[in-house]
Amino acid sequence: MKANSKASVSVLACCIAAAIGLSVHAAQPAATATAGLSAQDLVYSYDEMFDFDIDAWLARRAPHLSRHGETISHWAGYSGVSPKVLIALMEQQSGVVTRRHARADAMSRPFGSIGRQRGFGEQTREVALALREAMYEPDAIDARGAATLARTNPLQSLFARSGAGAAGAAMSGNIEFQQVYAGLFNEPRRAAEPSPRFAGADATVLAGPANGFLQFPFPRGQQWYVGGAHTTTGSGSYPMSSLDMHQGGGWGSYQGDKWVSASAGGSFKRHSSCFAEVVHGGGWSTSYYHLMNIRYGTGASVSANTAIANPANTQAQALCNGGHSTGPHQHWSLKYNGSHYHLNGVYLSGFQITAISNQSYDTNCSRFYLSKNGYRYCAGYFYNP
Repeated sequence: MKANSKASVSVLACCIAAAIGLSVHAAQPAATATAGLSAQDLVYSYDEMFDFDIDAWLARRAPHLSRHGETISHWAGYSGVSPKVLIALMEQQSGVVTRRHARADAMSRPFGSIGRQRGFGEQTREVALALREAMYEPDAIDARGAATLARTNPLQSLFARSGAGAAGAAMSGNIEFQQVYAGLFNEPRRAAEPSPRFAGADATVLAGPANGFLQFPFPRGQQWYVGGAHTTTGSGSYPMSSLDMHQGGGWGSYQGDKWVSASAGGSFKRHSSCFAEVVHGGGWSTSYYHLMNIRYGTGASVSANTAIANPANTQAQALCNGGHSTGPHQHWSLKYNGSHYHLNGVYLSGFQITAISNQSYDTNCSRFYLSKNGYRYCAGYFYNP
């Protein structure tokens, strides 16, 4: 549906706003109603990870997209953007999900003009990562050093790409998105209240996971190289949620005796053949990327130090759905209530991380180091006691 007048946009805005619990007066501008979505509303929650089966939904509602289920799952997990949001955006922009009024090139450009790449996987990656970048306030951190989620709607920057007027395109795009989303999933999009099984405290008052909660994500008694902190995508300034770790070796080297281990116990989520996540208690989760031989499926229960996979020894497997990697390693990230969490002050195996640079992969020992028992350790090999 395309709004044909300011009046029709305003009426539909009020209807959508009412459906998602916003208070809107008839005389209020439509743009106010469309401001209801925030970054938190787009987050891929832990409950959704286990309650929404992407493959089953596609098999039932869009079987022609079933072969792309892992692509959607992978980039939703990696970006932290709900797969339902990605699916609804596809339907809104190209009609590829229901095939109603589908664009001729819908399978190669499922996100239409809000994506600039060509190819189902390429556009899915592009849009998911663009949303992920828009979900965090640029260079906005709290007193503890954690990045903050944006209060504005991250979808607006995407909708502005495809419209003649940025403000008008964003406004009508927001309204239409909620209409399409509700048609696919029987409710408008909004952040759900976390269930008790995964809920954590308010991140604004949280000091980070307690010392002793997380271990290095490799077996106890082993020593791996730990590089500088970086964002999960390697671009942007915040949050520095991720670390790369390895035991050496290039593409084609034997990695079958090197195991990526769970940093803490929890419920296992397999996002793809090279990417997994473990959801722990108290709202925390850790993710693991560039893997092969993943040993568990979604819903399995694992304990801390459990060997879950090997680092992939081929670039094709390490990047099973696209991306970038220069050699066998694991890309480890920390999340809180589904959002990437800044590592400054976080403990791993008793080592406290200091990460105060605004540049990814910075290994300058005045800006990135680990400390324990009064000693400071620069990026390098660390022993997991």
